[in-house]
Amino acid sequence: MRVVTLVERPDLAEQVSVWGFDEWGHLNPGQTLDERRAEIQDAMNVDRMPIAFVALGDDDGIVGTASLIFDDLEGDPRNPWLASVYVPPEHRKKGIASALVRAVEEAARRIGYDRLYLFTSTAPALYAGLGWRALEQRDYRGEHIQVMEKAL
Repeated sequence: MRVVTLVERPDLAEQVSVWGFDEWGHLNPGQTLDERRAEIQDAMNVDRMPIAFVALGDDDGIVGTASLIFDDLEGDPRNPWLASVYVPPEHRKKGIASALVRAVEEAARRIGYDRLYLFTSTAPALYAGLGWRALEQRDYRGEHIQVMEKAL
């Protein structure tokens, strides 16, 4: 398994768009799949945000994705954010999410940030195990979330 920027595998942009729309579309009421596709196209960068990453399996097929973005919580002044970490159920528990998180952390460091934020409703234990610290819990657009940070 290896992690590369999406710009290196633009053929996977559609899958990344669909996963993101299906998984988090409810947090962006009114957003269409076409709008999600446009966001993913905008994240085809290497040296500036936003940057989308994909994890590739041994067969070079996509097994996960994650992004580095500037803003993720509307109205929150903190930035940048680890976002859209997704690994399909059949590929979980293999270290893929951890590798994606490390790739995003390294990109944030490379760009010049010394701190990174995320929010999750499903995997706070995963992030805590990777050195992330819980900051606050709150409700966001109908979902109970944990906001976390990591010093880089």
